[in-house]
Amino acid sequence: MTDKQEILDRINELAANMDLDLTLSNTSSIEEFLHNVENQQYGEYDKIESLYNELMELSYYDDDEELY
Repeated sequence: MTDKQEILDRINELAANMDLDLTLSNTSSIEEFLHNVENQQYGEYDKIESLYNELMELSYYDDDEELY
């Protein structure tokens, strides 16, 4: 399985490709990004959403750990 930090790193790489001054460092910031309808115009949106879902699945199995 993929490490949570690795997923966050991949999400931020995608965010950097969008030329936005944006750092998605935790689930709250990723959720804000996903809930903003204007962000759906970016090609990276679907991949970020997919990675976010993967991150949430990992956190479901790691109840004892803090989510980033």
